[in-house]
Amino acid sequence: MSTISPARRAVATSVCVPSAWHTFAALVRRGLRDQRRAALAWGIGFGLFGAMMAAIWPSIEHTMTDLIKNYPPGLKKAFGIVQLDSVERYVDAELLSVIVPLALAFLAIRIVAQATVGAEDRGHLDTLLSLPLSRRVVVSASVAVAGIVLAAILVVMGVLTWLAGTLAGTGISATTLAGGFANVWPLAMAFAGLAAVVAGLTHRPSTVTYVTGATLVGMYAIDLVGKLADAVEPLRAISAFRYYGSAIQNGFDVSHAVTLVVAALVLTAIGAALFERRDVL
Repeated sequence: MSTISPARRAVATSVCVPSAWHTFAALVRRGLRDQRRAALAWGIGFGLFGAMMAAIWPSIEHTMTDLIKNYPPGLKKAFGIVQLDSVERYVDAELLSVIVPLALAFLAIRIVAQATVGAEDRGHLDTLLSLPLSRRVVVSASVAVAGIVLAAILVVMGVLTWLAGTLAGTGISATTLAGGFANVWPLAMAFAGLAAVVAGLTHRPSTVTYVTGATLVGMYAIDLVGKLADAVEPLRAISAFRYYGSAIQNGFDVSHAVTLVVAALVLTAIGAALFERRDVL
């Protein structure tokens, strides 16, 4: 016969440990609150840049055909420039070929680093892990926050660019432009996953940023040189940029996007497992 009084039993049953999903959702909400200013600043900043590119297109449209003919063949091959005969292709060449992919991938790295080893370095992670919370959830939530923030930034950029192009009478295509901006997301998420792996191996946020950032730049360099030098071309297979390409110039490649997303998920799982096993300072 139980000796626990009904009152104590009621208290015991009313206290329940939150599920992994609830803690994950809570961490994502907190992460989004922490990153809301960054999302707004990056989205509006790059969005205004894209809007400027779209707005000036009518004034330079007639000169671009002759200009592209004078581009060195190697330069056109390296940056995937076929023609600059539309506003979408101009935005792609000026914004989506280098600047935005590198910048947003670096932002994804920073978000994951700040939420994991950054929180550890500040002593915040010790308090957080005193709750019934798995470290795997912490890592997974950090990558999820990065994904949502990146998506929001890309939407703002796309909308501002499209609005400026429409107001300028460029005949800009929302569908084509959306494919170009959406193509950035899988690439950036692959580096968010890589940041999670490095976070599982080190205690320093600067190390996560430097190592993953150097890998980002190195992969871009390998892909760029591989397009120009036949001897380096096979190495492009190990570069995430090999699977980026240009959705505006060549269409959105679903298989390449899926490859990068799967890589991001696998790397996140590895990083979560590593973070779960190591000591927290």
